[in-house]
Amino acid sequence: MKKRANVMIVAVIAVILVISSYWVYGQSGVELATNTTKEVQEGDFTLHIRVERMDEGVRVFRAIQYTGDESVEIKHQTPLVSVSLKHSNHDYTGSTVSRTLHTADSYHPQDAKTFDVPGEGAYTLFCEANFSVDGEQMTISHQEELIFQ
Repeated sequence: MKKRANVMIVAVIAVILVISSYWVYGQSGVELATNTTKEVQEGDFTLHIRVERMDEGVRVFRAIQYTGDESVEIKHQTPLVSVSLKHSNHDYTGSTVSRTLHTADSYHPQDAKTFDVPGEGAYTLFCEANFSVDGEQMTISHQEELIFQ
């Protein structure tokens, strides 16, 4: 009887260890399938998005570039370009920032945004630049499917 109880205890411990190992290490091999770069043109502005894999997650670089002929003043709240993963969740806060842009200027007031790996599968990256140019509201949106494997 004791021998049978000991075998059952060892079996239960082994199952717990296998499940724990899968839970802890099972996701560690999941990463972004490919780095991507996208450009979305809207009038005299281009939204630039670059998604790169990191050791533990992904990093999203974002900027707008002005391609018009004359200098313009833009106004925006933080962030200039909002990005979210899995759900469209754009929140612009803080006081208004003004910036004069000249032809070919690239503007990226925020650092890269980082996300943890959400697990294996396909997830949507939502990007949105929201600003005003000479008093006219402008929004540039982009959605992209990211594959994690």
